[in-house]
Amino acid sequence: RTYPDRTVSPVASRNRADFRNLMDVYLDAVFHPRAVEDEGWWVLRQEGWRYDVADSDDDPNNNDDDGNEGEWTATSPGERVPFVYKGVVYSEMKGAYSDPEDYMDRVTQSLLFPDNAYFYDSGGDPAVIPTLTREEFVAFYKKYYHPTNARLFVAGDESDVYHALSAADHYMTPMGYNPESRKDSVISYQQRKFSKPLSQRKPFAVAPSDDGNESSEGFMLCITWLLNTQPLSPMMELAWVVLDELLLGKSTSPLDKILRDSGLGEELIGGGLDNELLQSTFAVGMRGVKNREDIGTLEELILNTLHDLDSNGFTEDDIASSLNTIEFSLREGGGGLRGMEVFLGALTKWNYDLSPKDALVYEDALKELKDEIERTGSNTFQQMIRDFLLTNNHRVILELYPSTTLEAEKLQDEKIQAKRAQSKMNDKEYENVIEEGKTLKKLQAEEESSEVIASNPRLSISDIDKSPIEYPIEVEEDAFGSGIRLITHEVASSGIAYVNFGMDVSMIPYEDIELFPALISLMNEAGTSDMSDSEFRNYIGKVSGGVDASLQIISVKPTGWDDESKVLPGVNMLTMLFVGGKCTSDKISDLFDIFQKVLEDIDFENSHDIVRNALKSKLSSTKSSIASRGHSFVNTRIRGRYSVRNYVDEKLYGVTRLPDLSALLDSFESDWSGFVHRLTNMRKAILNANRDGMLLDITGDGVVLDGAMESAKVFLMDRLPLDVGKKPPPTPDFRSVPHPWIDAARKDMNAKDAVQDEGIVVSTQVAYVGQGGRIYDVGEKVSGSTSVVSHYLTTGYMWDTVRAKMGAYGAYSSFSSSDGVVTLYTYRDPNSPDDTLKAFDGAADDILTATSSALIQDNNAAITTAVIGTIGSLDGSAKSAESAGWTALIRWLRGESAKSRQRWRDEVLNTKVDDFTDFANRLKSWRKSSIAIVASQSAFDDLSSKGMKLSLVKAQRI
Repeated sequence: RTYPDRTVSPVASRNRADFRNLMDVYLDAVFHPRAVEDEGWWVLRQEGWRYDVADSDDDPNNNDDDGNEGEWTATSPGERVPFVYKGVVYSEMKGAYSDPEDYMDRVTQSLLFPDNAYFYDSGGDPAVIPTLTREEFVAFYKKYYHPTNARLFVAGDESDVYHALSAADHYMTPMGYNPESRKDSVISYQQRKFSKPLSQRKPFAVAPSDDGNESSEGFMLCITWLLNTQPLSPMMELAWVVLDELLLGKSTSPLDKILRDSGLGEELIGGGLDNELLQSTFAVGMRGVKNREDIGTLEELILNTLHDLDSNGFTEDDIASSLNTIEFSLREGGGGLRGMEVFLGALTKWNYDLSPKDALVYEDALKELKDEIERTGSNTFQQMIRDFLLTNNHRVILELYPSTTLEAEKLQDEKIQAKRAQSKMNDKEYENVIEEGKTLKKLQAEEESSEVIASNPRLSISDIDKSPIEYPIEVEEDAFGSGIRLITHEVASSGIAYVNFGMDVSMIPYEDIELFPALISLMNEAGTSDMSDSEFRNYIGKVSGGVDASLQIISVKPTGWDDESKVLPGVNMLTMLFVGGKCTSDKISDLFDIFQKVLEDIDFENSHDIVRNALKSKLSSTKSSIASRGHSFVNTRIRGRYSVRNYVDEKLYGVTRLPDLSALLDSFESDWSGFVHRLTNMRKAILNANRDGMLLDITGDGVVLDGAMESAKVFLMDRLPLDVGKKPPPTPDFRSVPHPWIDAARKDMNAKDAVQDEGIVVSTQVAYVGQGGRIYDVGEKVSGSTSVVSHYLTTGYMWDTVRAKMGAYGAYSSFSSSDGVVTLYTYRDPNSPDDTLKAFDGAADDILTATSSALIQDNNAAITTAVIGTIGSLDGSAKSAESAGWTALIRWLRGESAKSRQRWRDEVLNTKVDDFTDFANRLKSWRKSSIAIVASQSAFDDLSSKGMKLSLVKAQRI
């Protein structure tokens, strides 16, 4: 993980032998990398940047590995072939600079820190990356990646710590001490030097409108302050975390609320406080500002709001709620990766030669801050707003404006840059590039020698725990005679209770599921009949660690399939609305009181602005996410074509969400009273349903669970609405019957010609390319070995061919046993999508070839490696108490048994060559395969000129 002033190489494993092996591999990679040795010249060319030949990957499966012919050869003597830039990091950063928010952050940092190392983009500007020479690369490594400059942290039991320290000593001590390495790594403090705020305008790329005119995409504005020019005291650092929560932490926080309610933009950006580096910053702004003249109005509103808070301060409830939220988070600690969280937190001090304890020990600072608040009240925070923000001119005001020509301009600039670089080469330099390219291709095509493979530390199957990890669960039907299930999980929780109340929502008609985003937003943000939104959310903050409503769609195994792994029909599922929260054990009764209000008493009528703001934000963030995380939308889109269950997911969370959200915005604006009526009827239907479709789930240690029972009884028996009048019908057993949304969803799905090739148009310099299809039919048994082959495909062919050779930043295979569908997809892919699709065509053959070569060498070592990697994915990282309880609950709801998990694990551990052959043959003949691509309009125009027919969805135009 790369920060602007450090590189972190974290490693963690549940398996001791694996952890020790990984420690050895990581230490070797950090202190003896092949990349800086002469024999590793190619690493920078593959992973960083290189000259490649235009269209050199038109056929990624060609066997012209000797480099003597093909695309690297000009068509006539004396002619030069044109160059293009490739490289994994180069592709990554082209994607990063295509994301307007990411680009805004990078530009702002450079402007805010003109005099220290933060001026430079540690990831690299794509326009500058090709100027990096190998000599500079090696010199930089040798100067800074030295033990003198390193910080080592180990978490585990005593033997793990001693082993790790011994291993580190083996690598680090022989390298000696280099004072220059540390001296030149010191970051100097950027001083406040602006006599007035620095304002700049920059373009960001958007797709043109359908008629070719200017885009309707909005402007963006963000104001960012440099906060400190010397170390802050521990108390002041904590005070800033609390002030950040006060200003922006909740939807009712004053700065957050005023900006959203203004209607000037669609979504807040900036992120508030950033305190991970030597100097902290505070940033706030909005995206989706429709009119240029509103930019100045927005800037003025931000500053006026801060002036008002400086004058009038915060209420006692505001402060108490925010302070408790932060204190709860500190006392709760991290999740399962607690050791990693401690290390990353410690580095915020340790990296600057300060004590790591300063970032971890908070009790004294918390007491000091509480005493200060007791003494001065809101004045502490008012003074901070005045000193750090209002009177601080060292701030950047950055506006991004939409440009429909920028994308084409950048592509043209890239071509000109490559052409100009080639024009400066003499014949010998040109020939060296050509020969280097041929050699790189040859190296990429070669398998690692058995000697090199054998030198890598690795596990054997005997090192793997044969049993899956299970989490405790106890189920009590009709708890306290309430008719509701009580589910508990006894795990160590440091005195904190994690509570979830779930309700079946299958009675809601399919055509009304579009209302769930609005309903959930109201449950999470609105007030009640006797408390305003601000009062209610402050109350939640004062007595709990947070309360949150969410919709969960859970596939369930049909009756009789408990212990079998088969492709599900896609019609059996649970749809549940959950209200979840956490609190200390002495506040459990208060938490249930909050639950009751969230379920029954949210004020719909007076929450028009909350719904508008929430829906606008969801629409804006979804559009942004498609452009920055297109791979996940591609995968969801493809899977939604082969299963009705998956189609519902795509409708609620995928690209289909865009027109639904847009229509919902229009609907509620035109008829608010009718909208409220629909929401009210929706809530009544959920609450008045049969109690056999409800459950209460509690996770905590024994003392917590015992102490929660009386409050749980009162909640279930007295606080929830009782069945009145006609008793509601029993909740259907959805393991035996299809869910009621299925028929309507199937009609919706079929009406849209589900299985079709699609392109999703955004503005980006890279692409996200996906292809998928069914390889197992409904009801067909699926072995755990399929997950091994899919893992092998990701770490083998997809990595070697699509990532290393072709330069995509990410390339993946994903197979789901529940739907029988396999997908291949890429992340930040610089290639023409048709080239990537051609590469996908070679995946099955690569596996088949390996079954008679790589997979059977060295006692099936490649299979063993894939098995171990798959087990690591199954086991995951150590879970927090909250995650352990939730995992156990979802497993139970799905109808998964410990027996079925053991069977799957056994099949993973016993994967054979024949399993690879079977998977590859299925992949080679996958049924009704289809394509989904997220890319720019110019990329789709190019595909169209090549004869590819795609149905286009213009995401940014919705």
